[in-house]
Amino acid sequence: MEQEKRKFGDYTVLSTFRIGEYEIGLCENRSAAKDEVFLCGFIESNGVMERMTDCMVSDSFADIAAVFGKRIAEKAEGFQKELDHIRENVGDDAELTAMDCAPVPYEESLEGKVIVLRGDILRPEYKRASNQLLLCTGGSGARPNPYGRTCYAVRLYDAAQTQCYRQDVLGAIPEEKLPVWARNGLEAIRQQSTDIHRKKDERGER
Repeated sequence: MEQEKRKFGDYTVLSTFRIGEYEIGLCENRSAAKDEVFLCGFIESNGVMERMTDCMVSDSFADIAAVFGKRIAEKAEGFQKELDHIRENVGDDAELTAMDCAPVPYEESLEGKVIVLRGDILRPEYKRASNQLLLCTGGSGARPNPYGRTCYAVRLYDAAQTQCYRQDVLGAIPEEKLPVWARNGLEAIRQQSTDIHRKKDERGER
């Protein structure tokens, strides 16, 4: 069975490219006005609906392909600057593998452990230790012999809240084996959690 083509209105997506948080699309609508047959725009999604923004149109495929390529290059350059900044903070940011952690049996809990995401579930630009190292905070998938899949976590690099599936976890790393930047991040996350609980207790006393 032929796969249903991705569309935005009457435009059919010919090609897309994703870099970092951006997805760029190149589309075609043979029924459009002559100078609007080809379109390039940024694709935004909330997980339920999609839309295209900052669109440019042309009657020339070569022209719109050039816009498509230019936008990819611009976003790639911006993403590279972000990577350079991260590496200034963490040093070696190579992808972690099974050699860097220990597997966690399904009979054990993940909650409270520093876990490592599998690199093969991440897009190429995110296959880095700063994206893989997480503090697991709970979820049905984090329990021993879990009945669910979802694990809630906090990324050590920037304390961003995230989640993953139990099967996405490569293993766990003892805290003493973490790089300095990760230990500092873990300490900051735990301190923030302590402060939040303390403030809640104070409000309860009042």
